[in-house]
Amino acid sequence: MKFLISVLTLTFTLSSHAFMSGIDPTRDTQGEIDIIGATIPLAPPSASVNAGYVKFTNTSDKDVEFHSFTSPVYDSVEMHVMEYKSGTAKMKQAKKILVPANTSIELKPGGTHLMLIGPRRDIKAGEQILMIAQDSLERRFMLKFNVVDFRESKADGSNDHSHHNH
Repeated sequence: MKFLISVLTLTFTLSSHAFMSGIDPTRDTQGEIDIIGATIPLAPPSASVNAGYVKFTNTSDKDVEFHSFTSPVYDSVEMHVMEYKSGTAKMKQAKKILVPANTSIELKPGGTHLMLIGPRRDIKAGEQILMIAQDSLERRFMLKFNVVDFRESKADGSNDHSHHNH
């Protein structure tokens, strides 16, 4: 059993390393986008979907338009927006997320967020999930999402994050 766990751990470590390797300065950037508070709330082990939240601050004088997100930990990552009509909320897949020049946008519960579909393994509180965002110019932005168990912070009275559902 220990051998199997070691092999699985090595496999996921190598796939994450391979996922983030091959950085090309002409296609990979971080300088113009600040990534703040990238968080994935811990979901039950049997959950087939989850959400990712993050704040993007564009420090450049040009708009950045994200067209895709990928992760070695999920089968797919989709961009979703919430639309409210006549008191009813409806989630809709988005084709892009625009971060206007010199502006911030926040992907948060009840609004625009990332939908993480088909986890390939169990996700644990405290770990980091790697993701790549690709913009309309095919540049890649490396992101690290922290997995947070909001039930723990609520239990110790530090923060009430009960609104972190979507």
